[in-house]
Amino acid sequence: MARQAPNWYVQQWKDGTTHEYQSTGFALKNTTTPPVKVVGDKLYFNKMGVGYAEEDVQVGDKATPMNPDQGKVELGTKKSRAFYEVYEDDLDQMTADERADKQKESAQALGRVHDRTIVGAVKSEAAGSVGAYAAGGSLSLLLQGRQALLAEDVPCEDGNVFCAVDSVTWSLLLAYEQFTNSQWVGPALPFVTGALAKTWNGIHVFQLSDKTLRMQDTASADAAGQATCLMWHKGAVGFGTVRDMTGDVAWDIDYDCWKHSMRMRIGSKLILPKGAVKLLTKYDATLISLI
Repeated sequence: MARQAPNWYVQQWKDGTTHEYQSTGFALKNTTTPPVKVVGDKLYFNKMGVGYAEEDVQVGDKATPMNPDQGKVELGTKKSRAFYEVYEDDLDQMTADERADKQKESAQALGRVHDRTIVGAVKSEAAGSVGAYAAGGSLSLLLQGRQALLAEDVPCEDGNVFCAVDSVTWSLLLAYEQFTNSQWVGPALPFVTGALAKTWNGIHVFQLSDKTLRMQDTASADAAGQATCLMWHKGAVGFGTVRDMTGDVAWDIDYDCWKHSMRMRIGSKLILPKGAVKLLTKYDATLISLI
């Protein structure tokens, strides 16, 4: 008969990991649009676009629909999993601190998958790009990205434009007084508590993990010395989960350990390709200077 973990421990593990996930979240939380419907393992988003009202309508003119191409976007999801093995025969020997640490690690691991899923969708489907990999990031590059969005009538004035940059670009931006002085950027940005982030010229700019943003260890990874920063409008990027986090704890008699598994099904899609733009920058720490 399979050995079962005590019910109190299983529930505590699930509750602790779920609480950590919900309280900490992930870097790109609140920068995307949730699905309007979930059916089975599929997510559905409203297809986004820019509508134009008719001008100079005359008596008897037939109305022209402004949304002929709009509808719903269907997106399949993929399962992400955080899996732990704890080599302890007696659960009582594991301290509360150890359990909390492992719950936090599980929640953060799932969060990083969320971020990589969103970055992958934006990077692969963005309609345009600005800059070149031969030059470092700058305020001018941010303005070029914003201009590219404005050229497509993306509502940059509504405060929902985000820009994820790598650590080198972030350090280069800090050299600009216009980017660091509250006279230009206002008070600290609250959209991600504790994050390195500032609002400049209506753009919420923040530093994202280099490994996540540059898609390292994937087929879409940036080349050495290159970083693809991303700017997008919140309404252009869809992200969602099929169900709440689920998990199990089971005993593995072959290895004398407790196996902990937390799972989620997630999906992300750029539902308005013109609502995102890639910022091509040089990834070279020698560009950073205090002068």
